[in-house]
Amino acid sequence: MSLVILITTVIFTFSLTFFYINKHNREIKAMTGMMAAMSMGMLIGLLGGTIVGIYFAENLYLSTIIGLGIGMIAGAIIGLPLSLLASIEGMLSGLMGGMMGAMLGAMISSENIDSIIKILFLIEIVFNLIILYLIANESKDRKEWFFVKWLKNPMISAIAIMSFFFLFNTAGPITLSKTLNDNSSHEQHNVQNESAKKKEMNVIQIGATDNKYNPVDFQIKNRQQVTINFKNTGTVEHDIQIDGLEAEITNIESHQHGAEGIHIHAKPGKQSSITFKALETGVFQYYCTIPGHKESGMIGSLSVI
Repeated sequence: MSLVILITTVIFTFSLTFFYINKHNREIKAMTGMMAAMSMGMLIGLLGGTIVGIYFAENLYLSTIIGLGIGMIAGAIIGLPLSLLASIEGMLSGLMGGMMGAMLGAMISSENIDSIIKILFLIEIVFNLIILYLIANESKDRKEWFFVKWLKNPMISAIAIMSFFFLFNTAGPITLSKTLNDNSSHEQHNVQNESAKKKEMNVIQIGATDNKYNPVDFQIKNRQQVTINFKNTGTVEHDIQIDGLEAEITNIESHQHGAEGIHIHAKPGKQSSITFKALETGVFQYYCTIPGHKESGMIGSLSVI
């Protein structure tokens, strides 16, 4: 809804500028007309190119073509009632604005889209009104035109500006359907990948302080690939030794000390891991092989189901 409101405001101010120029083109100086066409082409091109660049973030070529097209058309429309030169100047400025906007849109991170788009809308609307006011002062009958009277009335101007900023600040987040769909698809894809990984491999986190494991007991499934991440937060080295479990070890980040069975070792403040598949069911004891640690209570239980 906020995007619709802001786009409608831009279209309204742009149309107001065009109709005024078209009506009073003979009274507007050539230099003023060219500057107006160049400014409007650049503003619309930058804004439109940025929106298109966000929407087609994966295709910079397409977003650039569309962005420069938007800017060129806007500049040509404003300059057309004045002169061919003004229209060409507007088209060239719109081309530059559209190209820069497309590149800007492709580079914006998703968390900054809302703020950047609102800032560009604000810049376009404010400068459009300034351009319209300056052009209106070029015409001889400007005192009779309602917009100039509106701008010159402090009370009306203040109310209008405050109302616009209130609407601008309370507008909800600006979202583009393509961006939301892409983000949603990306997040859904990540969730599916994580779920698939969890099905394929079970990760067990075991911590070791001095003379204690956490958790003491844990359970795994038979013939399921399991990774044990062993983190030693104690002040001396610790390890885990699982005797009697027939298993297929696929990866290990620890030295073995020549121990049989499943063994993982970590120095103080370090972490190691081992990946394996249990090939039998049952309850198996694990313990620390450092002298005196098992006797001090560093014993745990592994259940394979």
